[in-house]
Formats: sequence, structure tokens, C-alpha cells
Amino acid sequence: MPRIRVLEAIAGADFSWAPGDVVEVSEEAAAAWADGHRAVLADDVGGGRAQVADGERIPRIIGEDGQELEVLDAVVEACDPPDGEDDGLSWSRWSVTVRLPVPPAPDLAEPADSAEPGDIDDQEPEVVEPPLFDPSEHSNREVLAYLDGVGEQEALRVLDAEAAGQNRAGISKAREQVLEAARVRDAAAGGGREAAADYARGGGRAGVPETRDW
Repeated sequence: MPRIRVLEAIAGADFSWAPGDVVEVSEEAAAAWADGHRAVLADDVGGGRAQVADGERIPRIIGEDGQELEVLDAVVEACDPPDGEDDGLSWSRWSVTVRLPVPPAPDLAEPADSAEPGDIDDQEPEVVEPPLFDPSEHSNREVLAYLDGVGEQEALRVLDAEAAGQNRAGISKAREQVLEAARVRDAAAGGGREAAADYARGGGRAGVPETRDW
């Protein structure tokens, strides 16, 4: 007897066919039902497995982006009903092969901030300034030791920061002595050791000549 594969649900007084069902019918019924819309003639080889022929209805597959995918092959086959769905109807499932869209090629353009090796060589290295000395993070001894090696401008900055912060007596009492020593170091840096010596012998009075008794 010929076999037909159901494309649309068909039901009668004593039968009910679902899409994908492959059933045996008489030749007269096959000729009536297999009109390409409600059913098609099915290949009886493979126990109910039939490949969709050209021109027959096949499933529409929609991708995640909402675009319809190209169906390359579609096969419907009989299967057991899912658990709890044994309602006496025949069940089938589709096996569909589709052509996946080709992802766009990655953008190989050079980033805007790329530079030629020669440009990198011409760039000056970035200078990272060390953090300023914070007297509040150090002990009295450490602060005085630091002040013993800086010039007048840095000494003033540190002493003012100390006065605005902890204002420790051991440091504030030494303010004038620290600044005097810093001025000597500045003079030494500007005019050499002899200038520093003259500055020190003059009591720190810049521009005042030393008077000696012979």
C-alpha cells in the first residue's frame, strides 16, 4: 500500500494525523490526500523516515537576529511521544540542516593611536615626579633629617606643612636654625664652597662683606 507523509493536521471520525506522520492508505486515499498541501507521497524505505523533496513544504528556521536561515536539508521521522503526552496520536520530529550566516570579518584597520617605531623613538620619556615629602607621615627625627639636606624653599614648604598639621615643638623650635642651614646650602649650590663659607662667616647676611681685625 502507498504511504503518505502528512503536512497539515488531518482528522476524521476514526483517525487523526499530525504534520510529519507517515501513514499507509489505499491508493485512492493516497491520490486524494497527496496533493502537495495536505500530504505528499512518502518513501517507505527507512521505517517512516523521508527526506523532503524539492518543491515540498519544509520548516522555516529563524535565526537569533530574526532573519530566516537557508534550509539545506530537512528530514521528518516518526518518534515516540514525550513523557505524559501519550494521547494515541502519532508523533514525528524534523531534522533540519541550515546554512549559518557568515560572521563579518574583523576590522583589521590600525588603531588610531598606533605609532610607527620611529615615532616612538622620537618621543621624550615621561618624567614621573616623586611625591612631596609629607612631615605628618614621619617622626620628628625623620623630618629634621630630611630638612638637613634640602634648600630654603623646600624647607619652608615642609615647615609650613608641619605648622599647619601636627606643629610639633621639637620641629617648630628648630625652624630658624633649619632655614639658616638651608640658606647656606643654597648659597653653596649657587656660588660654590667659598661662597657658602663667606655666607656662614657673615652670619647668613648675604651681600654684607666680612670685617676682620688683623
